[in-house]
Amino acid sequence: MRKFAGRLATLAVAATAVVAGSVAAPAAAHESEPLDYVALGDSYTAGIGAGIVERSELYKDMECYQAKPPGYVDVLDGRPDVELAVNAACAGWTAAAVPVQVGVASAAGLNAGTDLVTITAGGNDVGFQRILEACLVPKSLEVCETEVEKGEATARTQVFPALSNAYASIRATAPNATIVALGYPHLFSPEFGDQPYITDEAAELFNKGTDTLNEVIEKAAKQVRGTVYADVTDEFEGHGIGSPASWIHLPGSAAGFHPTETGYAKGYYRAVVREAGIWALRH
Repeated sequence: MRKFAGRLATLAVAATAVVAGSVAAPAAAHESEPLDYVALGDSYTAGIGAGIVERSELYKDMECYQAKPPGYVDVLDGRPDVELAVNAACAGWTAAAVPVQVGVASAAGLNAGTDLVTITAGGNDVGFQRILEACLVPKSLEVCETEVEKGEATARTQVFPALSNAYASIRATAPNATIVALGYPHLFSPEFGDQPYITDEAAELFNKGTDTLNEVIEKAAKQVRGTVYADVTDEFEGHGIGSPASWIHLPGSAAGFHPTETGYAKGYYRAVVREAGIWALRH
């Protein structure tokens, strides 16, 4: 990561100006051309759960894993009015590491000509995996509540500035892009009752923690011009673990607690199209 130190320093200076609103607003793409698109973030943008996981060739000296199609990025790229320049998302990466992704993506197509950027980030920063382990059977509700509250505190105090900086670093490199900051779905559907993996009370607690993180993502998005928040909880409503029509992989595999192919196509993809205003961006 040292090779990006100089670039990150430049981005930090530019990011300050971006947050202050000193850069012009994003411009619409030419109507006859597809939107130039770049994807960044964690495993939800890397498509984990939708295909075979492989190491990204973008990163020479760092580990970065993505799933082959079809994640939501690939569904977007399949549109005739969208053309993916690069997907620099990496499973397991944090919001604090997004500026590194920006550095890598800038060498592969993230620039002033970029029209659309999507990003999922923040879940790894709060320790989603640790909180999940604390809330699943046979852990007690008290243990679950304690870990959820720790995660919420981390989201407010640490994830918020990390996300604000992440979005600003994107804006500094892609001044004309619409940035779509995506939230996370409710992984559980407690309305269907207890299940072998988690009680409905613990599921509700975990979902509440997700809501807190999503609120932080939305708040951070508002700090950076041209960044919109995309809530995916409505799309995933009734499709969490516990539902007979779940769009979330069950625990027990590397894809556990990630969207299925259907979840990416009907959940994340639809949220991006709704919030980005794909048609409006081209006119």
